[in-house]
Parts: sequence; C-alpha cells; structure tokens
Amino acid sequence: MDELQKRMDHFTDYIQQPHFLEKKGLGNEIPYFIFDYAPEKELAVRSFIQYVKSRVKLKIIEINLYQLLLELYEQDVGIETLLEMEAGEGTAELFDALQPTLEGEKFAQAIAQKAQGADVLFLTGVGSIYPMMRSHNILNRLHQYMTDIPVVMFYPGNYNGSELSLFNIYKDDNYYRAFRIEPAK
Repeated sequence: MDELQKRMDHFTDYIQQPHFLEKKGLGNEIPYFIFDYAPEKELAVRSFIQYVKSRVKLKIIEINLYQLLLELYEQDVGIETLLEMEAGEGTAELFDALQPTLEGEKFAQAIAQKAQGADVLFLTGVGSIYPMMRSHNILNRLHQYMTDIPVVMFYPGNYNGSELSLFNIYKDDNYYRAFRIEPAK
C-alpha cells in the first residue's frame, strides 16, 4: 500500500474521532489541519474527498477556494467586466483591481458564512488560486472568524509542520498553527 493510500485511510478514521471533532488535545490551538499530498495525485485526492463526503456521517462542507473567489467577483463587478478590463488594460491592472477582495477580510468572512452548521470544513482549490492568494494568508485571516469547527485544507505540495511548499516548488510563508494529518509512526 502506498503512503498516500495509508494517509487517506487514516484520515477517514481520524476525522470521525471525538477528539478531532471536539478539538481535544490541541493545546488551545485553533483546529486547523493540512492534508498535503504530491501534486501529481490531485485527481486521486479529489476522488477521495468525494468518497469521504459520501461515506462519513458528518456534515462536511467543501469550499473550493477558486470557485468562491469567482463567486465573489461575480457579485462585485461580474466576471465579464473583469475579462474586459484585462483585455483592455492588461493583467497588471486587473490584478490591482482584484486586490481589495484578495487582501481584505471579505474572503475569510465568505468562507465562515458558507461553513455555518458544518461539523468539518474542507478547503480545496488551493493550487488554482495561486499566486493570487496564498494558503497561509487564507488561514491567518480565517482564524478571526472560525475557531469552532475543524478546518482541513487539502494542499498539493508539502507541509512539514511549519513551512508550506506549493506544488513542492513555491515556498509559501511559514505557517505553524495547522496540524499535519498523518498516521502515527
């Protein structure tokens, strides 16, 4: 059995345990977890997420960060307007126009609102929003609005408990508040 399959099997059991759901043993830390994986295993992990959601008897809400970002832009100005801006003024101007949503609290608030009533929140689509948004920024902002339910970020890359490396190429800033989900050795 390969390492990813072992971790997926462990994950399915782990998130159903009372200590996970009740956030026990975290030493007053926020209940944020990262399930990192080799980027080339993206499709397997996507299937796994759907399997877990259909199999586990918890209310799991999955938020694809890229889809959420598109929803917010559609509400604000409309995607067509953004496409026209990029065509007319260039990508740099478009990025400047997007910054308020990217850097403000609106994104974290939208995540928290969509997660209401969940037992567990799954965050996906991390690779799709890079480089517009960084994982550590999302988690840092989110903890102002969500500390009451476990949050699992599915991360295509490596997390060693303090550093994030997206696609095992791009170093994200340090993030030490999340726990890596893996079987005991």
